[in-house]
Amino acid sequence: MMDHNVRHIIEDLLPLYTEGLLSEETTKWLEAQIQGNKEYEDLLRMSREPLPIAEIPAAADYESMMKNINRKLSLYQMLFIAISFFLAIRTSLLNESFGFVLWYTVLGVVTYLFYQEMKLVLFISLVPIFIWSLGDSISQMMSGSSGEASLSSFLMQSLLGAGLIALIHGLFAVIGALIGLLVLKIRKEGETG
Repeated sequence: MMDHNVRHIIEDLLPLYTEGLLSEETTKWLEAQIQGNKEYEDLLRMSREPLPIAEIPAAADYESMMKNINRKLSLYQMLFIAISFFLAIRTSLLNESFGFVLWYTVLGVVTYLFYQEMKLVLFISLVPIFIWSLGDSISQMMSGSSGEASLSSFLMQSLLGAGLIALIHGLFAVIGALIGLLVLKIRKEGETG
């Protein structure tokens, strides 16, 4: 039992011994215990060997990290565009609905809070309603319900009409973006003040 305790004491003292941190008396006692004992000599030899350094995996490659971030942002952008198309179809002046006022304002707020860029708010709010309005005009022409207008005048009217409807919807998205900008300014003032 005593030999077992001595072994544990020697194991505990070996790191201090190899660093030279033991008192002179303890060093002499430890050397006397180790001398002639193969097991203790092996422990001393092992304690002097440096520990193997585990290879730490390198930080994520910057390019792949940025690619993943851009992929996620693109996914969110596609979601916003899909929501915008859905809103364009469900609530627009073409459906004789004024519900678009609220929804495009909310779309502007959310898009601005997410991207903090007015150009993207305009893009996400203008393009889908423009495409949908133009497509609606072209489908009316194909069905024959557009009247006797020439092709060039019909296309010009369709482009101008789609542009006007897109601008009206975009106006409410910009109002929403301005609300988002105010929210960010108020939040920033609250953090600093």
